[in-house]
Amino acid sequence: MREIERIYLAYLNEIEKSLEDIETTYKLDPSSKEKIKRLFTLINIKPEKKQEKIEIGNIYLTFEEHIPIYYIIYDQIDDLYEVLKMSDWVELGNENDLLTRINDEWFIVETWNNFYLTADQINRSIFYGKIPKEDFDLVRKFLNGEIKELPKEKRGLKAGESSYQMKFHEKESEIVRKYKLLPFEQLSEIENIIELPPQKEILLELVAGKEKTTAFGENFVLHKDLENNRVELILSEDLKGKEGIITILDQTYQIDHIPEKIYLKPTEEIKKIDVEKLAQKISVRETK
Repeated sequence: MREIERIYLAYLNEIEKSLEDIETTYKLDPSSKEKIKRLFTLINIKPEKKQEKIEIGNIYLTFEEHIPIYYIIYDQIDDLYEVLKMSDWVELGNENDLLTRINDEWFIVETWNNFYLTADQINRSIFYGKIPKEDFDLVRKFLNGEIKELPKEKRGLKAGESSYQMKFHEKESEIVRKYKLLPFEQLSEIENIIELPPQKEILLELVAGKEKTTAFGENFVLHKDLENNRVELILSEDLKGKEGIITILDQTYQIDHIPEKIYLKPTEEIKKIDVEKLAQKISVRETK
């Protein structure tokens, strides 16, 4: 069995089974076993009474059931914080994961795996440290497109779509999936569907795993629904029920009663759509 496969199976055991199940069903090497034991020890950690001020670059630890979730504060959007998931399974990182050292331990920053939390959720997490400024600057420049790739000494190994690294990416995204929908979880579903015409300028040019699934525009939020191969156009609550005009790509729609949500169906596979580029070609306004 290849070492990368052993590491991936150990990772799966960590997130899917109890410690007793892991030790009886899979023979782990000492380093992997120690990592899992450390996980179950950390579950009993309680946050210190002193609350750290929430700042960009802060790193926190929380848990989804028994699964540890490390994350870094990347940006603040109104009352929500955009964060990036981190992991100490550095062996499973690929070229889109930034290597950084926190508290004498190596982590990867999953630049492609963003989600959203409230201040209350963050304050209930465990403050873990702060990312070095030079590493945060690399993340910011990478996500903003100022650099096309992370430095070789600061990233994981290049891996194909069927690799264990990409399987790891899929699992890591699933762990925080519910937090990705936080900006619009209160909105109810209304089946309004618009077919998108082919548009080369909205196709994704980035490498697999780097793309975002959420983008913000004036009076709306866009979210890629990968399971149903569609984009959700979440409209501002302030416009609900009002008369308005929505322009999507080259098409303009006169809306008598603006709904909470419209579904956009692309001709291409949804994973090929750059949601941020698409957001730039959408406008929503109320007509007086």
